[in-house]
Amino acid sequence: MSSYSFLHPKDALPNAVITAAKSRKIAFLVGSPLSTQERADAPQVPGVEAMLDLIREHVPTGFKARFDTEREHTKENRYQWAMHFVQGLEDKKVSEKVVREAVLRARVDRQRDGAATDDELDLDYGGWALPPATEHLGRLLVERADTFGPVLTTNFDPLISASVKVAGGDFHRTIVTHDSPFGQTVPSSSKSTHIIHLHGYWHDSPTLHTGIQLGRERKLVSAELIQILQSHTLVVIGYGGWDDVFTQTLAAIDVDRHKDVDILWGFYEKNDAIIEACNPTLFSRVANLRGNKGLRCYGGIDCHKFFPELRQHFGASVAPQSPPPSTVRQPPPPSIPIASATRAPGPATSPHSSAAKPPEPVPSASDRPASRSAPKTDGTASPSKSGSGRILPFAAAALIAGGVAAVWPSPSKSVNNDVFVVQTPRNLRPVQPQPPTTAPVPALASTLRSVRQQHQVVAASDAERGARVSQLPRGRYAFVPMSTVPTYSADTPIYGLIQEGIELHRALSDGSLYLVGYADAPTITALGYPNPAPIVITPTPSNRRAQVASIPVTRMATAEVRMDKGTRVLVLHLN
Repeated sequence: MSSYSFLHPKDALPNAVITAAKSRKIAFLVGSPLSTQERADAPQVPGVEAMLDLIREHVPTGFKARFDTEREHTKENRYQWAMHFVQGLEDKKVSEKVVREAVLRARVDRQRDGAATDDELDLDYGGWALPPATEHLGRLLVERADTFGPVLTTNFDPLISASVKVAGGDFHRTIVTHDSPFGQTVPSSSKSTHIIHLHGYWHDSPTLHTGIQLGRERKLVSAELIQILQSHTLVVIGYGGWDDVFTQTLAAIDVDRHKDVDILWGFYEKNDAIIEACNPTLFSRVANLRGNKGLRCYGGIDCHKFFPELRQHFGASVAPQSPPPSTVRQPPPPSIPIASATRAPGPATSPHSSAAKPPEPVPSASDRPASRSAPKTDGTASPSKSGSGRILPFAAAALIAGGVAAVWPSPSKSVNNDVFVVQTPRNLRPVQPQPPTTAPVPALASTLRSVRQQHQVVAASDAERGARVSQLPRGRYAFVPMSTVPTYSADTPIYGLIQEGIELHRALSDGSLYLVGYADAPTITALGYPNPAPIVITPTPSNRRAQVASIPVTRMATAEVRMDKGTRVLVLHLN
């Protein structure tokens, strides 16, 4: 133990971040405290003690007494111990069940969620209760996208992603549970924030909990972390320094070879002796970094106060922000006559609309909130008499839009991040999809050979591979790793045929770029519509995805790599 205090005061941390931001981007590593609320009775992902209670619910009755006894005597890594205990008694998916139950406790209104699928809830950004730290982190990432990002997290929940969306930004997510690279970490030109889940995700993904799982060597992941550390200042908040891939990476860093490593680590405790006593493994592994000033530690950091204060230091207002209305579909209220859906209304107009902002879709009555903070869901609201003459056409428009959404071609609904067509959060201001009768006729499904002929491309030579997308000549095709598509740019490397590689075509005629992969029939059909739901492609064909999809790169807004029944797939959001 040190004979002197190694902690810097808490008010020094924001200044250190501001100073570091003058020369480098700031990345964050955050943990479970960002998913808990300041009030115990608020919707939130449970903290450690509440998680132990939740895990106990999954312990068979005959073993609960043993669980209670060992819990009383276990002082370190109690969460890891509890997960290890229950994993030995239940089926191998018990951890994922516990995680799912824990994450869903952060939903604002579980009753309103009804029978919504996990995929729908995941994308219902306004339906998650955002703790202060997470809300302000999201707003900081959007307001200063040129300064902050990516975000590494050991959390399983979607709250950081939701906070970015609620703040009006975009994100791309990578889930890292195996030893595989997670691609470039610089956000794309669209200022999309890269969110990297180091221990797994809350649904349709493995999750890492026990010492054996977390301690597994992952050299490729470690190499990616070192790249982030060399190019960013890393701010660590709410992370306890488990013996996982991140701490292993810190231990492996050669302080002479990585002289520019700069880590600002905020601890909740104020006393250096307590911090060292609570984190013996961490400090034994980072001794060289501390001595080389590559790691600076700060005490008394409350994440729920730190992020609002940091935003203020960067000139932002910290007034509360209302989330977008929930996008979980509700049944139409009986007060609207079904017959009204047969009338075709004229285009909706708004006194505040302009050429720069397309008109906002008219929400259905079940989705329209009575106020910004308290959506009315009981279907009892009725229009005032003075406006009844104008309400009927808009109600018809809402029902028509709802009917179109119900039959709109959707890519395979069992995919982890697939989107059933629901109302988009209003801060994105989307253009309302047109009915299929006015949409362009979808192109017939093609074979890979015919698509290559259509684009007039042949395989890139060995000399042309290994370069960058910007250097791929016209009339050539190569491959890009699926993991790099979420951060696709002109500098993305191109390769020869690789496992899990998506074909990239540069058309001979005009030099346009296309991503080419295999999809199912609904995805092929959806591509013919102006605003398709997120679509799913894979590098190789299967019984389920046997048709070839050719997607202009210019249409790609964001992308994610997800798992679908043991298969890695690429989920694309198109503009």
